Amino acid sequence: MALRWLLLIPFACLVAMGAGLLALGAASVASPAVALTIGGGIERLLDLLFGLADSGIDPTPAAQAAFAMVTRLGFAIIVAPVVIVAIGSELFRLRSGLIQSGLAGLLAALLPLAMLRLSRAPSQAELQIISGLFLVGVVAGFVYWLIAGRGAGGERALTGA
Repeated sequence: MALRWLLLIPFACLVAMGAGLLALGAASVASPAVALTIGGGIERLLDLLFGLADSGIDPTPAAQAAFAMVTRLGFAIIVAPVVIVAIGSELFRLRSGLIQSGLAGLLAALLPLAMLRLSRAPSQAELQIISGLFLVGVVAGFVYWLIAGRGAGGERALTGA
């Protein structure tokens, strides 16, 4: 049981996070809204930072704030859903792939919205991004389930017959 917590679960989480990153790349290919958000956001960020540097203003504070936000969003989209579902499924012995995938997808879609404090109804383009993030979480949760989730919580105790 301890070996499972020390080796298998962290390995499954890392592989699931990698699968989530690949799914995020696939979502950006499949959805123009996701591609514009990811690619356009990075392009605007770099333009802003180089523009500040060209005008003689130190871009360090803006770069630190921007990269901190990108890091937090990446954590909320890729890392947190997988880890929360892994710990929850182990503690509550949730072995269903549908539950693990669905919860990871729900968390991947809702955690960034909670971070950004979206308090209005999302637009059509934002709904495309949210659905893309949901699918990224589903892929990550499914990969975790394939590796470690099917045996969540360890072996069940056999009842005497």
